[in-house]
Amino acid sequence: MKAIFKLLMLFGIGCIAACQSKSAKVQAFIDGVYVNHAQSVYGIADDTLTFTHTDDQHYLITRNTGYYAIRNGRPLPKKHKQEKFEGNYDSQTNVLNENTTGRVFRFDPNKGVLLLKQAVYRKLN
Repeated sequence: MKAIFKLLMLFGIGCIAACQSKSAKVQAFIDGVYVNHAQSVYGIADDTLTFTHTDDQHYLITRNTGYYAIRNGRPLPKKHKQEKFEGNYDSQTNVLNENTTGRVFRFDPNKGVLLLKQAVYRKLN
């Protein structure tokens, strides 16, 4: 019985350590610049997200978007948009939750990407 208890304790400790190391790996990956290019018959957009770690699990996020609307097969003049918002990293779920609109940012350090809904952003640095 003691052997089973010790085995279960080791397994539990191993799980906790693995979860903490994954969380630490994801949080260490977050800081940086991510880019996405999207195109359709209605427009072309280049999106850049910059994450800056401020303290503990808090981040400043800057989103710069340049886009062309396409009308009758021709691009209209390029427009620019900048948004600044804040978010907090949740070490339990390994996601960063944006505070104002509720966006959920998922990071995959192994693939070097950030996922926002269905959009895939590639990390530059």
